[in-house]
Amino acid sequence: MPEQGSLDHDDSPFRPPTNSVPQTPSTSDPSVFAEPWMQATIHVGASGDPAGLDQNFHPPDDEENSVWDEPGLSRSLAGHLPEGAFTWFGHYLGKLRETSSLTSWLTTIAVAALAGPLAIIGTLIQGQIASGLIMAVVIGPTAEEIMKIALSVWIVEKRPWLFRSSAQILVCCFASGIAFAAVENVVYLKFYINDPTPGLAQWRWTVCVLLHSSCSLVAGLGVVRMWKRFQAAERRPDIADAATAIATAIVIHGTYNAAVTLMELSGVSF
Repeated sequence: MPEQGSLDHDDSPFRPPTNSVPQTPSTSDPSVFAEPWMQATIHVGASGDPAGLDQNFHPPDDEENSVWDEPGLSRSLAGHLPEGAFTWFGHYLGKLRETSSLTSWLTTIAVAALAGPLAIIGTLIQGQIASGLIMAVVIGPTAEEIMKIALSVWIVEKRPWLFRSSAQILVCCFASGIAFAAVENVVYLKFYINDPTPGLAQWRWTVCVLLHSSCSLVAGLGVVRMWKRFQAAERRPDIADAATAIATAIVIHGTYNAAVTLMELSGVSF
């Protein structure tokens, strides 16, 4: 009888299977070969052919969690992709071929129409968090510039095949800025400010509209950069590619708000 702890013992967890890898996890087998990650449908040979197993098995195509998009299988480490490997970028190219120009432009029109009003809702929600100078110079500009391009960013991150050109992205962002400014002006001049002067109304419908649309356009350039870079690198979109432009738009907006606040404190009226 083998001594206790011997590798030849029938109950040894280190004894390899004699026939084949079990098809399903076993709750009674302490062997490492019973671990889920060692199952036949997951642990395949280097050739990609799980010999002796169901040849009709194919792992599900999940564009959000493709194993071929893992950092350890990057092209710089693993070389070229095997033929037929399912990746997020391959999924993008397939969707791009399926999407018509009409669908793309209808999406552009919808985003251009909805982005501004949706940004107003988001800004009003965050407006309950703080008030005063910090709100006007830091929190407000940050929230507004992010919210105005949020829908365009979501499209680029989740449905980038719906945009066919950078012009569509810029149109969406610019229109969002104009719509945001228009709704904001109506709210300020009709509800927040009692009996606004003609000069204030003129200022808001010119300078403020120009500010919002210009800042949205600047941030939109970052979204375009994000959209172009993922295609050039054949990878998933990364919001970091748009960060510099978005930050620039926030700084411009915050600087304007600080200047206007100082003017009001100095007694300058519009």
